[in-house]
Amino acid sequence: MTAAINYFPVGFGDLGAKIVSDHFINGVKEIDGVKVTCFPTNHPGGCHAYVFEKDQRKITYLTDNELDVHPGDKFPDPNHTGPLRQVPPETVEAVYGSDLLICDAHYDDEAYRQRVGWEHSSAYTVTDFAIQAKVGGLALFHHDLGASDEDVDEKVENCCARAAKRDSPVIVFAAREGVELKI
Repeated sequence: MTAAINYFPVGFGDLGAKIVSDHFINGVKEIDGVKVTCFPTNHPGGCHAYVFEKDQRKITYLTDNELDVHPGDKFPDPNHTGPLRQVPPETVEAVYGSDLLICDAHYDDEAYRQRVGWEHSSAYTVTDFAIQAKVGGLALFHHDLGASDEDVDEKVENCCARAAKRDSPVIVFAAREGVELKI
């Protein structure tokens, strides 16, 4: 007998769809001509990011991941004057060259300082990550439920300023329901 896996807040049986489990072989699977690669993220209980590639286009979906602030990183960095924050090289490599990176950017630096270890990232660290990975677009998502629209807008403005100070062409915006992008 296989032990049931609990997912919060609902189980698969509560969904209005039939869920079919499948497996990746060495982290890679092809689905309808799309190469899908997965890699683990820094989150308790396990979580994976997914890279989708087709026709020389690459989209990365990276949720529930804490990109730690490391010794030598300037934190907090409200004026965006410090060097790029350190990101694990294997994570940069997995995402490198993505046309779009959809990434957990739950906090600004001040909120992150109060929640280190909660397994979500500062948007500023995520911006540095996007710059290092040379992505085209960065969709900040997994916003703090306590944040207002104005808070999210301010976070995006700060991330855009951070990228501009580093002469990065990355386009930073807040993901929101209903947005459709053509890649």
